[in-house]
Formats: sequence, C-alpha cells, structure tokens
Amino acid sequence: MRRIWLLALLPAVLAACASGPNIVSNVSPGVDFRNFETYNFMQPLGTDRSGARTPLSSRLMESMNREMAARGLTRSDDPDLLIDFNVFTQDRLDVRQTPTTHTVHRSHWHRGWSTWPTYQTTVRQYTEGSLLIDLIDPRAATLIAEGAATSRIRNQDLNQKDIDNVVAEVLNRIWAN
Repeated sequence: MRRIWLLALLPAVLAACASGPNIVSNVSPGVDFRNFETYNFMQPLGTDRSGARTPLSSRLMESMNREMAARGLTRSDDPDLLIDFNVFTQDRLDVRQTPTTHTVHRSHWHRGWSTWPTYQTTVRQYTEGSLLIDLIDPRAATLIAEGAATSRIRNQDLNQKDIDNVVAEVLNRIWAN
C-alpha cells in the first residue's frame, strides 16, 4: 500500500521540480490593490507594432482579462489601473569548462613525470525571453508595480495555456507584495 502511495506521488514531485520562469516584481510602497476596481490597457501596448495589434498582444490581453476578473476588477474606459506589456528576447551563450582528467608525460629534459589537467569545453547557445507587465496609476501618472518573467525559450510557438500560466504567476507575485 505504501508503494502505491509513493508511486502516486511521484508525478506530483517531479512536476514540482520542473523549472519554470524566473519571476521578479517591484511594487511601490503603500500600494493597496484592494483600492483598484477598474482597469484598461495602454494604447498602444508595448507588444504592438506600428500601432497594429499583434497576436501576442491579443493573447496577453485575454489572459490579463481573466486574471483581473478573478481578482474582482472590471474593464472600464475610465480605469483606476492601466496595464502595459513588453516582450524582449536575447541570444545567450553558456560556456562551461569541466576538468576531465590529468595528462601524465615522462619528461625528456628533466627527471620524473609531469602532469597537467585537461578540460572539456561545452558551448550552448539559446534564446532567453522576458515578459514585462507594468501597472500604472493613470491619475497620478506613476508606475505603481512591475513584474517580469524570464525563461529560456525552447519552443517559438507559445500557446494560450503557457501565456495564461506566466501572466498568472507574475500577477500572483505582484499581488503578494
């Protein structure tokens, strides 16, 4: 019976070990999100191109609409809170040298043996992506909170579920401050 429980818990433990995005947030001191009842999006959003709405902007707005509704905020033309998104990607290189063994040679000029270490060098190239969410108080014209999620991009095709998860994690971090 104990083995069955351990086998049943194994997927949950492995899922908990899965690496997700690195999330950071910064909230202005004294901000109480219970004071905000309405929201809307900046025009144009940072993820729009030349004033045209991008598919990514639409997906982010859908996710944000769901998250804000879950927190009791409604969308309004005269908002208490403005939301903006920005997305950045950066190519990265990860270079690691690992000692593998020592090479030993007999010296012809000196008596004895000489050794020196040998290394294995591994180079990995990857793309790192960041999603930034800014929350702005339009009446005071100040940025009151910002959150960011940064992760290695493994698949260029983001689905709505991935976007929903990242937006929820960033907002949870912001609301917790």
